[in-house]
Amino acid sequence: MKRLISIVVILISTVVLASCSSSENQKKADEEEGCEIAMIAESADVEDGSFTQATWESVKSFSEENGVKAKVYKPKEASQEQYMTSIKEAADDGAGFIVLAGSGFETTAYAAQSQYADLDFLLIDGVPHDENNTYATAANMVSVVFAEEEAGYMAGYAAVKEGYTKLGFMGGQALPSVKRYGYGFVQGAAAAAAEDEVKVEMNYKYTGVSKESEETEKLASQWYESGIQVIFASGGSIGKSVIKAAEKSEGKVIGSDMDQSSLSETVITSAVKGIDSAVETVLKSYIGETFTGGTAFNYAAKNDGVKLEMEKSSFKKFTEENYKKIFNQLKNGKTELKKDTGVGSVTELTGEWVTIKE
Repeated sequence: MKRLISIVVILISTVVLASCSSSENQKKADEEEGCEIAMIAESADVEDGSFTQATWESVKSFSEENGVKAKVYKPKEASQEQYMTSIKEAADDGAGFIVLAGSGFETTAYAAQSQYADLDFLLIDGVPHDENNTYATAANMVSVVFAEEEAGYMAGYAAVKEGYTKLGFMGGQALPSVKRYGYGFVQGAAAAAAEDEVKVEMNYKYTGVSKESEETEKLASQWYESGIQVIFASGGSIGKSVIKAAEKSEGKVIGSDMDQSSLSETVITSAVKGIDSAVETVLKSYIGETFTGGTAFNYAAKNDGVKLEMEKSSFKKFTEENYKKIFNQLKNGKTELKKDTGVGSVTELTGEWVTIKE
């Protein structure tokens, strides 16, 4: 009897071990199979709660819904050498389409589109150019930029209409997209302040970094302690640092790129750009074999490419009707804004009702 039990135990153990081994082998095989769609991140911080996360979630969602494999590649550092290494890894893994997530890829995209002419690319938040600012978008490349100034404008306008008169804009690196957010925010606040004839004070600064840091949190805390009521944070993960400061200081935050209300109750709204729509449109053309490169798309209010998050906002005074009014004015071209070029200083955008402290 004991001998029979021992044999049964051995058989069961063998089956279990074989099953585990089979699962591990399948997992390894899946990994070795690579992917069809790859995304290269600007840094290892994919879950930044902002642009990079929004892009990867869009790529991942599309791949799952359409039954194609997707993988994200995280370069060791933010450099063209490492970006090209990640592109090579994706190509070696069998990727046929590569998403380059961020304006930091502009020169990399310029080089990659010719070096990997058999692959198709999507550059989000930038346009390919070389180090001499010679711009060219090849037939295997699509680039997408957004009218962040419009999203920022709606955020600034809404903040003042909500009753806030002490505002802050805290950007990460002074990249074109970040500057557009900031310039739009100032112009929106100025427009609302002029309508209501109310004086608005605003702190304005680029921190120079796009990562979470104690320095950014400390600066945001100082702003809140000085009387700043709400900070519009834009640029990678710095929003997380601002949120930490807001939670300790009972301040408020306006998010950027994606709906950031899930990060904290301090987030009253977010200036959102249609990353999901851009990704879906281009990837759908790729798998449908209708991909047409050599083009650059601008997502703006006119094509519903940017918005202010209203459904999950905590506004009490700024209404849906108020929002539709300013959105439609942007969409119809009745409200024209200055962008990141042709502006010497942000103080040129304030009008007579907003005072900037840089």
